[in-house]
Amino acid sequence: MPRAPRSAPPAEIRPARPEDLPALARLGAKLARMHHAMDPLRFFLPEEPIEEGYAWWLGKELRNRRAIVLAAERRGRIIGYGYGRMEPRDWNSLRDACGVGVDLWVEPAARRGGLGGRLADALTAALEARGADRVVLGVATRNPGAQRLFRSVGFRPTMVEMARERRAAAAPPNEGRPRRRRKRTLGG
Repeated sequence: MPRAPRSAPPAEIRPARPEDLPALARLGAKLARMHHAMDPLRFFLPEEPIEEGYAWWLGKELRNRRAIVLAAERRGRIIGYGYGRMEPRDWNSLRDACGVGVDLWVEPAARRGGLGGRLADALTAALEARGADRVVLGVATRNPGAQRLFRSVGFRPTMVEMARERRAAAAPPNEGRPRRRRKRTLGG
């Protein structure tokens, strides 16, 4: 994995602005494609061009008082972003009102220099400033690097999402006929 050059100046983390939307949308689309590649049954791929959808959504969220959108900029280039929202009490998940970290992405070439942790801390601080007593987020089980990052800045595992698809949906295309199950008896 590429590392940030040691001589690179630290990135500035700041509230995102409307003029950042094209860059933020490119990063959001990368995040969506990564999740879909990890588990296409769980993570749908938004309609192409994904960037247009992300620009629309994040542009809307820039005007939402409950949302936080941060940009990480180095030398005039957006190299990461964080997005979160204040959410009300959720009786379905027994989650009290809190801040929810929705997206966090750092360009691969800028990773391993502490920017991800700084961005997570900045997003958490911004949500706390809006009144969040707790910040929760989801991390893909197939993304141990992100899990390590979030643990390193104080997040703890609380839930594991599990999914089960209908057999027809879970079977790879052109798999052929299902195999017949052998009958089992108590003795063998």
